[in-house]
Formats: sequence, structure tokens, C-alpha cells
Amino acid sequence: MQQRITYTIGEAYDRLRDWIYAYRAQTEITPLDQFFAQIFGELLSQPGYGFHDERDAARVSNQLVESSRNFRWAMESSERAVRSTEYANLGREYLKLVESGALGALYVPGWRIPEQTVFLAPAYTYLMRNRAVTIQFWLDIGAGGWWERLYQPLTHPYVLAHRWPAGKSWTDFDEYTTRQQTMHRLLLGLIRRTRQRIYLGISDYSESGFEQRGPLLALINRLLVQERN
Repeated sequence: MQQRITYTIGEAYDRLRDWIYAYRAQTEITPLDQFFAQIFGELLSQPGYGFHDERDAARVSNQLVESSRNFRWAMESSERAVRSTEYANLGREYLKLVESGALGALYVPGWRIPEQTVFLAPAYTYLMRNRAVTIQFWLDIGAGGWWERLYQPLTHPYVLAHRWPAGKSWTDFDEYTTRQQTMHRLLLGLIRRTRQRIYLGISDYSESGFEQRGPLLALINRLLVQERN
């Protein structure tokens, strides 16, 4: 196996494994943010590892440390943290939120940093930045996610609003009209934040293997037919 992956990479892997085993052997449990800071500072940023001399990797690592630290501080100051102050449990809760997508990848201080790179994010996350770019790539325009909204039967954002008439039912027509208006505002916001060009990415099938013919793709096809005529 060492001959296949070379001795240099094998030694780097052994050092990483030994570091993790030594960390696990410690009797005192440290917070997750301190674990991130230690493994990045003591190992991954050293020569022979991918984070060495990589400023972007250092920036992302620092954001991860700050994110997990802020989560720990917030939980420690809450009633829930008073009942369960174990760092291991807080670390597991943080990882669950990240893996489930409840904690977004957008880092607020990064808004103030000029970026000369590719920014990959959901459409609404990009709009929240309120920044114009030279070129946009709209991926998977046949998916229904461009048109559908989150299903929230208990916290309906329209029915529970003060402007919704009391006693009025939410009908299929209301749902269709709202989705159309939402997609219109979304597309308008994206277009207004593009300086030069928009590229459209089309996938015939979704990750589940179903054919994709969403409303956005239908709208673009109608526009292309009108332009040809």
C-alpha cells in the first residue's frame, strides 16, 4: 500500500493518524473549536500537508473555528447549555447542524472582503450579499427548486402574515400565483446583479433519476421561441 501511495504520503498519513490517537488519549475534553484550531495549526498547516502556504485554506479554517466557537458561546449562555455543558455534546450538535444545512456556508465578515474568485451558493444566498458580478452560472435550471418554496404548513409565511385576510383559505391558485411572483423577483434580482453574461446549465435528469422540466426551463424555452419568431 505504501508503494502505491508513495512513502511521503504514507508518512504524512501516519503522522495524522498518530496525532488523532494522541488527541483522543487525552483525559480532558476540549471544545470543538479548539480541536479545529489545534489540528489546523499543529498539523495540517505544516509542510507536507495541503493547508501549507495556502491562504484560502487558512481563511476557511479560521472561519470554521470562529463559527464553532460562536456556536459554543451561544449555547453556553442558554438554558439548554446549563443542563448539558459537555463539550462533546455541543460539538456533536454543531456538526449535526452543519451536515443538515441548518448552518449556512455564508460567512458574514467575508462580505466585506473583495473576492476575485468563483462564489458557489444558492440563489437566495447570493442575493443576500447584494453584490454584482461579471458572469453568472445558473445551474440545473430544469429543477423545480427555482419555482417551489419550502413546505411550511405550521409556519406559513403568507397566511400568518398580518396582511392576510382573516378566515380566508390558502388555495392552489394562491400557491401558483405566489410561486410565479417569487420566481419573477428571484430572476429579476439575479439579472440586475450581472454585468455581462449569464450561462444556463441544464440537466435532463435529477439526482433521483427523474426527468426535469421545471417552470424556469419552460419560461426560457418560451423566450427562445419568441426571439426566433
